[in-house]
Amino acid sequence: MSYKKFIVASDVHGDQQDAKANAALFKFIKVWNPDIRIMAGDLWDFRPLRGKASDDEKRESMREDFESGMDWVNKFKPNYFLRGNHDERLWELASHGDGVRSDYAQQVIGDVEKELRGLRCSMLPYHKRDGLLRIGSLKVIHGFSCGVYATRQTALIYGSCLMGHVHTIDEHAIAGIERRVARAIGCLCRLDMDYNARMPMTLRHAHGFAYGVVNEKSGEYHVWQAEEINGKWVLPSDIVTI
Repeated sequence: MSYKKFIVASDVHGDQQDAKANAALFKFIKVWNPDIRIMAGDLWDFRPLRGKASDDEKRESMREDFESGMDWVNKFKPNYFLRGNHDERLWELASHGDGVRSDYAQQVIGDVEKELRGLRCSMLPYHKRDGLLRIGSLKVIHGFSCGVYATRQTALIYGSCLMGHVHTIDEHAIAGIERRVARAIGCLCRLDMDYNARMPMTLRHAHGFAYGVVNEKSGEYHVWQAEEINGKWVLPSDIVTI
């Protein structure tokens, strides 16, 4: 059987990315050498564009955030980029912002699309239906549910899939004749940010990414979870079929 290697990374958040976690990702990519590379959303943070942004956040420049995300993309070289809810803020501004801000957003989107074309990377919107990527029988989304039951809700709706969004490493299996498992794959941003400094539940957040193999004809796949534990990563990189 012919398997292709894949890797899925999510939640970099531009200038909020964790340097050590991303260094581990790129070091592993050199070993794993995946055929399929998927960026599963929240490449950028875009704090000034969120609906409830503070006055201080609205005055922030997005240049460092944007450039950090684009530098990451050029290093990761994704085949697919699934926009996350943070990324989508730029597209929403282009569609619903005032004249000058909308024009600026359109210009930045043009730069993004040009860069992705150069990488031969397909981009999917943050959308419950159109933002779904299939590789074999496995699905990849950014994620639409939050909280401790996010993977359960995702498994009920989407079946077997990988998701980011919640910044945690978690999984939930749904009983059935065909096994359905949704997995949250962790994040590559800083675990402690200003907004979550007094939110103990965010101690669930963890650095991680997913990788595996897929047979695109039969649909069969296998997923491994990469996770940082006490500052170390232990990642199997050999494939044995019996």
